Amino acid sequence: MSVERLTVIGTGLMGASVGLAAKRAGVERVAGFDVDSDALRAARGRGAVDVAIEELRQAVEGADLVVVATPVGTISGVVAAVFALAGPRSTITDVGSTKGRICSDLAGIPSFVGGHPMCGSEASGPDDARADLFDGETWFLTPLSEADRGNHGRVAEFVTSLGAVPVDVDPRMHDRLVALVSHLPHALANLLVTQVGAAEIEGVEARAVAGASFRDMTRVAGANPRVWSDVFLENGELLAAALAEYRNRLEELETMVLTGDREALLRSIEEAAAHRARPS
Repeated sequence: MSVERLTVIGTGLMGASVGLAAKRAGVERVAGFDVDSDALRAARGRGAVDVAIEELRQAVEGADLVVVATPVGTISGVVAAVFALAGPRSTITDVGSTKGRICSDLAGIPSFVGGHPMCGSEASGPDDARADLFDGETWFLTPLSEADRGNHGRVAEFVTSLGAVPVDVDPRMHDRLVALVSHLPHALANLLVTQVGAAEIEGVEARAVAGASFRDMTRVAGANPRVWSDVFLENGELLAAALAEYRNRLEELETMVLTGDREALLRSIEEAAAHRARPS
C-alpha cells in the first residue's frame, strides 16, 4: 500500500473514522492534529490515531498522505498551510462536502486532490467514529488538472482501502449534486423539527407524539451546527436554487390538497413511489 504514514487534520467524526478505517486497512502510523485538544485526546483514546500531535509542522512531517477533515470554511487555509510545511512529497486530500471554491482556491497546489465521502452521521465527534463508516459508500474525488497521476492514484487507492468506492467528478457538478441529495435534506430536516418542536395543540406537544415517519425524516436534524452552517453558506447559491425548486413543488402539493384534486395527488404519490423503488 502506498500510504504507510498518514496524518489526519481534524479528529471529529469524519477524521477519526478515517483514522480507524486506515488502521483497519493496515496503515502503519496514523498521526492526528486538532486545535480542539479534547477531540484529539478522545481520538487517541479510541485508537483512531497512534500519536496525538499538537504542532502542525510536526504532525505532517514525513506523511505520505494528509487528510484534512476540518469544517469546509477552513479547508483551503489548512491545505495551503500543510503544503507550505510538507512540500510536494506529501499528497493532500480533504473530506469537505463542498468542492467548487476549495478546488478553485487550491488550483496551484498540485499535490492536492479534493475528496468527499458520501456518508456520515447525525452524531459528531470522535466518540461516534466507526471504522466501517465508508464501507460500500461513494467517495467523490475532484482532482485538479494540475494534480499528477501519482497523487490521484494514491488517494484513490487509499479510499478503496477504507472500503469506499472512488468516483471522479467535476467540482461544480459535485456541488450541484450534493446541494440536492445532501444539503437540501439537512435543511428540510431542520425546518421540520423546528416547526413540530414549537407546535402545541390543545396542550399536547406535537413532538411528544411523533412516530417513526417523523424520526426517519428528521434523523439528521441538528447535526453539528458549526459544520453544517459552514456547508450551507459555502454552497449557498446552489442550495438556494434547490430550495426554490422544492418551494415550487410544495406549492403544487398545497394546491392539490386545497382543491381536493385526488387524481393529481395519486399521480404525485405514485411518482414518488416509483423513484423510491429505483435501484441506486
